[in-house]
Amino acid sequence: MLVKSLLSASLKKGLQEALEMELYQSNLWKHIANNLQRLGFFGGQKYFLKESAEELTHYQIIVDFINDMGDCADMPKIDAVTDSITGIDDALQVGYEMELEVYNLYKKLYEKAEDEDCAVGQFLLQFIQIQREAVGSYGDLISRYNKCGKNEAAILEFDEYLGEQ
Repeated sequence: MLVKSLLSASLKKGLQEALEMELYQSNLWKHIANNLQRLGFFGGQKYFLKESAEELTHYQIIVDFINDMGDCADMPKIDAVTDSITGIDDALQVGYEMELEVYNLYKKLYEKAEDEDCAVGQFLLQFIQIQREAVGSYGDLISRYNKCGKNEAAILEFDEYLGEQ
């Protein structure tokens, strides 16, 4: 007995792009964590490792949804991470830009789903909220970091704070 997919080809393609983005983000956060560890920012390392694990959870939620819709997610090929990270400021800026990119991807996919399949649209709302909050959180972290100026003690204190998040 064959199970028919409830996903249109275009929505499955969009969900596959989201899967790829979630896995890429997970790798990016690990890359940033590795660089921050090398630079002696262990709070930042801890923060970005936690972020990496969270992206894998998002990935699995999407895989499960695709499966529930009678389809199977393809395993995407993930591009290599090449961002240069020279400090917490770089890490936060890359993080902000990545979260904003993913937020826009989910909004665009939601707009498509709104026209094609309300169940997919409803599913995507949780990711739009997650991404909106992530963009805001990175903006807050950047603002807080900027208050450190060039004060190395303040930057190390911020690193500790980051590790507690």
